[in-house]
Formats: sequence, structure tokens, C-alpha cells
Amino acid sequence: MHDITIMDMALANTIAAGEVVERPASVVKELIENSIDAGAKQIIVEVNQMGLESIIVTDDGFGMSKLNLSKAVLRHATSKIFKISDLNQISTLGFRGEALPSIASVSKLEIMSRVRGSDGYQISVVNSKQSEIGHASLNPGTKVIVRELFYNTPARFKYIKSEYAEKNAITDVVFKQALSHPNISFQLIMDGKLIKKTLGNGSIPELIDTIYGKNMSDGLKSLSHEMGKIKIKGYLLDPKFVRSKRNDISIFINHRFVKNYALTQSVIEGYHTYIMTQKYPIALIYMDIDPSLVDVNVHPQKMEVKLANEKMISFSLTPIIKNTLESGRIPIRETIQEVKKEVFKPEIRSLFELNESTDVDGLNDININQDLPFKVDENEVVDVKIPHLEFIGTLSGTYLLFQNDEGLFLMDQHAAAERIRYEYYVDKIGDQEIRVYHTLIPLEQHITDQDVHLINEHKNKLNQFGFNFEGRNLVSHPDFLRPNEIDLAIHSILEQLENNSDINLYKLRNQLAKDISCKGAIKANHQLSKVEIDAILKDLKTCKNPYTCPHGRPVLIKLSNQDIEKMFKRIV
Repeated sequence: MHDITIMDMALANTIAAGEVVERPASVVKELIENSIDAGAKQIIVEVNQMGLESIIVTDDGFGMSKLNLSKAVLRHATSKIFKISDLNQISTLGFRGEALPSIASVSKLEIMSRVRGSDGYQISVVNSKQSEIGHASLNPGTKVIVRELFYNTPARFKYIKSEYAEKNAITDVVFKQALSHPNISFQLIMDGKLIKKTLGNGSIPELIDTIYGKNMSDGLKSLSHEMGKIKIKGYLLDPKFVRSKRNDISIFINHRFVKNYALTQSVIEGYHTYIMTQKYPIALIYMDIDPSLVDVNVHPQKMEVKLANEKMISFSLTPIIKNTLESGRIPIRETIQEVKKEVFKPEIRSLFELNESTDVDGLNDININQDLPFKVDENEVVDVKIPHLEFIGTLSGTYLLFQNDEGLFLMDQHAAAERIRYEYYVDKIGDQEIRVYHTLIPLEQHITDQDVHLINEHKNKLNQFGFNFEGRNLVSHPDFLRPNEIDLAIHSILEQLENNSDINLYKLRNQLAKDISCKGAIKANHQLSKVEIDAILKDLKTCKNPYTCPHGRPVLIKLSNQDIEKMFKRIV
């Protein structure tokens, strides 16, 4: 066995760099955070060859004196914390003093800095060896140049991903920092080309349009909420803007972008029924939390944090987001962007044909007014979220056609009926005072022994919904369930119990409401009477979310007058 010796500082820095500097984007993140901590109002990031050739970050912050510049590249040199108790009140993005020496150990580093009213200075570090400090000519602030990243650790190149992936990671880092600090102007330049430039004027809608694209802030909804020492602000993009991954759900705690599964999941659940399954929203959630309740010293890259009362915060966030989305109007989706070359010949039934048949009772158990007590009181003032619409016909027996001064509207009759029924059932199933109907004769259910075991295992929780079994026999159920929906409800419950080790009342309530509303709703290719169409439109206007079905599909799509005029070449 070799004797124990003190590790060479260059070797120690290189080992430490493995935790801090995983890829070029890690360097960009650390340098931007230093600029932000230095009070910069403008930050320019220049990247060449994915950052492997060079990364240059220039800011107009406080700058460093000659003495501080010489200390900045030393390991554990920091101006942010001085004693152990400071770890409980961290208010800066960086604090460990690891970033610059770690970067210097795997690259050729040069730093130039100038304090206002003083001369500028520069220092270079190669192979963890510092050069003499010399003079430099630059504006007040700091400029950091990282060249030949990983030149002395070639094994790292095996883990560099494609050019697209690395550039995308760098872009994501810059955008997240810009979103977390809207009062700072950011510029991102890649291989000599300006990618994005933010104004830094503090306007979140303008920032969203700059980063995500023009008009992305249309339909933007904001929220503000306080819970003790926690202040929450949020910006929720229109549910029509969805992503295939959850990367654009951004959580910022004390202006630090963090990854937190529980909070992200709360945002997703808040958008429940507004977007399709396996799709994710774009949302910005800003939290100001007492630093003593946040531990950022749990990961070398400071991307993960520990929160006191994390479960309470995440549990409270979902209804806040849901209530925000339900407030006011959301722009009706306009999805037709261009005219197809194929001839489109819709089959439209006239209003006169519809009036020929007004036999409401002929639809039996799928009649909206007969089935659900969801009618609007004529004297009640309702927060109407969809505009006044005039019915003009049906298309293919599936889509209801309406018009107003804005253009043509197509309504999916199944999706509309499903939304109406869903909100009725989710309200009834979630009612704390569920009225129970006791069957005169126990209803035998065609279920297996395994199903009976599941029911017995969760008997107490099923009783909360009003379901009571004796073996295979159902002896009571909620009184809002109609006879033809009992089997569907029971099979939905059994499926939930089988797929989860425990029964989640919130998920069970929503899934049960979805199943009942979907199976019992008006189907496609089913002709409706004018009375029923009027009832659908009236009931839909009372819904909290009349824009999508419970599965996130659109209920109503708009074809504006301008779109129609473009189709007929009246305007170009």
C-alpha cells in the first residue's frame, strides 16, 4: 500500500471539475450566475463550436479589483459566505467558490475585469497555474474567456452529445436564466450568429414572446398567491401551446431555476383536462421563500434544492393553477393555417331539417337536459367564457356549426357533452355530503374473486363515495348514478384499484368522472334536435372550462372571417 500524501491541487481541481463541469452548458451556467451575482444588467454569451472551442461571457457588473482577481481563481475563494451560519441564509446563486477553479482545471481560462473608476486587469490560468496579473482595456465589468474546454481530459469527449443536443442545452441554460431574471438583458451568440436578445425591461409577456416565439403570450394568465413566508407568482401560457416533454415547466425559487418533481407535477395536475394526456404545458412559477426554508447545498450544480413543507406547497399549488385557468376566457383555438389543395365538400344539414324532428325523448338516456340537472337559471348572471353563437347546421352528424361576427365555429358534440357531464360528475363525486341510494334488492355484480378482494381491502374508502358491498352484491351506491351507469362505475373503480397499490381519492374521482361522462356522452354521427343543441350550448357556457373535453381535446375551434377570406383569395 502506498503512503498517504496530500493530493496535488491541480489534480484535486480536475477531480472536482467532474461534478461541476459536465458539459459546455455547465460552464455557461456557472459564468452567468457569477455575472448575475455581480449585479450585471447586461450579459453577453458567445459560444463557438458547441463551447468546445471557446465560451466568452461578458457583463457590466461590479467588476473585480486586482487583489480580488488574483483570489477569484483559487479553490473555495468566495465573497458570498464567511461562516457556517451563512449557509442558512444564502441569497446568491453561487457561494461555494468552486466554479472558476474547476473550469480552469479543464480549460485554458482568461479573466479580464475592471471596477468603475479604476484600471482593468487580466489573469490567465493554464494547467491550474496562474499567470502574472497584467493590465487590460475593457468597459467596467468582467469578461471571462474559456478556451479549449476538456483539452487535458480527452475522456470527456466521449460523453459530449450531438451538436444539436449541446447547443440546445446551452440555449436552454441561457433562456432559463433570462426567465429567472427578466430585468437583465441577455444576448446569446453562437458561431458568430445572434440567436436571441432579451430587452431586460422586466416584462414577462415580452420575454415569453422573445424566447418562445411571437404571440406566445396571447391568452397568458397570471397568478399571485401568498402562503405565510412564501410568495408565489405564476404565468400560465394558453393550454393550446403544449410540449411533448415537461422541460418548459420552469420553477424558480428565489430567482434560481430548480428542478423539483413534486412542484412540476403539481403544475401538470393544475392543467388537468386542459391539455391532452402525454402533453405538457408551458408555465413559469416564481417563488420567494425565506432562505432559511430552502437548502441549496445538496447538489454540486445547485439545480436541486430541499424545501421545508414541500408537500404542503405542492399540494396547494395545483388548485391555485386550476382556479387561475378557470378564471376569465381562453382564446378559442384557431388551427386552420392554410388551405388544402384537395376539394373539401362538407355535408351540412339546414336549420329547417333540424326543426323537423324535435322529439327530445327519443334520445332516451343521452338527452342532456333529461339526464343532468345542469340548466341555467334565466335570471342568473353567468361568467360567459365563450361568445354568443348562432347555430347554422351540422357537419357529418358530428360537428355543430355556429357563426357570429368573428367567423365560423365548429363544436365537437361528443367533446362538448363529455365536458358538461364531466363537470357535473366531478362535482357530485367530490361532494362531501354524498346521498346514498340503498337498493331494495342487492344487485349482484359479475366480478371475480380478485375483484372482491380488492373491494374488501379498500372498503372504507369506497364507503366515502357511497359504494357498499356485501361479497359480490352491491347494497348501496351514490344516488346520482343512474342504473345503466352502475356497472361502468364499478369497473372503473376496480381498474383504479388494480393499477395502484393504494386508492387515490383525487385521481379516482377524476377518472370515474371521465369514464362515466365519456361512455354516456353523445356520440359522433348522432343527429341532435335543435332543442338539444340549444341545451348543449347553454350548459357549456356554465362550465368552468368549456374549451376542452376531460381528455384535453378541443371542444370548439374557430375559423375566423380573415381565414375564410384567405381561402377564397379575397385577401392575400
